Amino acid sequence: MDWALEFYTKQNQWSGVYEEPINEGHRLKAGWIAELTGTGHKRILELGAGGGQVAAAMADLGHAVIAVEQAPTLCAHAQQLAAIQRAGQLSVIQADFYTVTLAEPFDVVCYYDGFGIGSDADQRRLLQRIANWLMPTGSALIEIGTPWYAASVDGRGWRVGQAERRYNFDADGCRWLDTWWPIDQPEQQVQQSLRCYSPADLRLLVESTGLQVQNIKPGGTVDWAQGKWLPIVPLAKAMNYVAQFNLVHHGK
Repeated sequence: MDWALEFYTKQNQWSGVYEEPINEGHRLKAGWIAELTGTGHKRILELGAGGGQVAAAMADLGHAVIAVEQAPTLCAHAQQLAAIQRAGQLSVIQADFYTVTLAEPFDVVCYYDGFGIGSDADQRRLLQRIANWLMPTGSALIEIGTPWYAASVDGRGWRVGQAERRYNFDADGCRWLDTWWPIDQPEQQVQQSLRCYSPADLRLLVESTGLQVQNIKPGGTVDWAQGKWLPIVPLAKAMNYVAQFNLVHHGK
């Protein structure tokens, strides 16, 4: 997973994606808290918070949010957003979420756009950490890439800001590869590698982590022919989905 810090830093350097204003997509994700976990203000932990836009949008809804982000430039932008007065509270911690120490439990732990950066064992270790961070009645919301979408865009490339971008799919490892490089400088490429999971595979992955899959919410997809984002599509067409996890409570 050593590639992750360099990848997200350079992706932002070339595209500015983690320094953009809070937009409708960020607000949509913030709204998933009430949709999936119920109304009322929550204590929320966001892992891999990027530039902090979703965390800030959740704080705007009155939630108390702690955002964890490892990349310094992304974290700095999130901290700028945290300095603005909001309906709730936003605190930002620069740290690796595999090693960070967090004292208090949370109503919701969320992780959007990044799950799968390591091996299956790494994912299980993270899920176990998330289980330990949750209140007994809490939920985890994790956005997960689908293998069928990743396979469908294998080889597709386009320009984003100052960079070229290309998707590939590792069918044997079931990993979605996302490669970026400065225009006309392919020797500087960096690559994101995310393990994709169908809901059935996710249910196998989560066994013995202390969590169980409670709900699957299909996400959106790109209409490449029309060049637009479709925010809600059937699961079989979705680029990703949000899995809602609850704690496993063993009876006597």
